[in-house]
Amino acid sequence: MMPMPQPRILDYFLLLAAIAVAILSVFLSSSGGRGPGRAEIEASGETYLMPLAEDAHLDLKGPVGNTRVEVSQEEVYIVDSDCRDKICIAMGRVSTPSGWIACLPNRILVRVVLSDPGSHNGVEVDSSAF
Repeated sequence: MMPMPQPRILDYFLLLAAIAVAILSVFLSSSGGRGPGRAEIEASGETYLMPLAEDAHLDLKGPVGNTRVEVSQEEVYIVDSDCRDKICIAMGRVSTPSGWIACLPNRILVRVVLSDPGSHNGVEVDSSAF
């Protein structure tokens, strides 16, 4: 059996370079460089757009009552709703195009889309799908 060769200084350099490239690619892919995007709210046959960069709220009327949607700190969420179970409130805050919130009794859908028009129309590929 042959002895294992000892690592050389170039081997350590290549290992560190590979780690640096991996960390940099994760950082760049998570930031995306596209900005915060906007919230798209569908209710009562209407579509409302709210930029995530600006804090704001929207009060909507649905079949079972009112629902209040808020944007704060580049996240969108439902603060209050007259629905019975309040699952839409429990869904929490979303800030990425893969996130959405729905209030089914009030027929309200909240989702995040990208601000950049050349960004696949707000659809982001989920790597876990492959």
